[in-house]
Amino acid sequence: MKHKLAPLFCMIIGLLIGSAPLRAHHGGSEYDNQHQITRKGTVSKWFWANPHCYVYLDVKDAGGKTTNWGLELSDPALMKKFGWSSNTLHEGDEVTITFSPSKKGTPVGHVQKVVLADGKVLSGVVPHGEQSEE
Repeated sequence: MKHKLAPLFCMIIGLLIGSAPLRAHHGGSEYDNQHQITRKGTVSKWFWANPHCYVYLDVKDAGGKTTNWGLELSDPALMKKFGWSSNTLHEGDEVTITFSPSKKGTPVGHVQKVVLADGKVLSGVVPHGEQSEE
């Protein structure tokens, strides 16, 4: 009887171990989606890549201290649906970004919208029901 249950046991353990990275990535949001903050700053880096695009924003406070914010967006396929491209942002661009901040208080967040220097507004969130094609 013990030998008959061994394959089932191994399969269950394998599924649990294999699903751990998915849970870590999608299991619980590290962002405070109930609150949004807006910061104006200078793009220091722009990554257009899977599984998520990122923009790094240098923001100066009233005292002149610069904080670099790491801000996450969706994947490139979905971002294209929002009107984004790999050339939307460049280092040195001045932008205003509204985002959901980290629950831990670290300078990271999930982008809700971006206002470019020319006033163009781009969404950073997935409309309800939308999913990536990947």
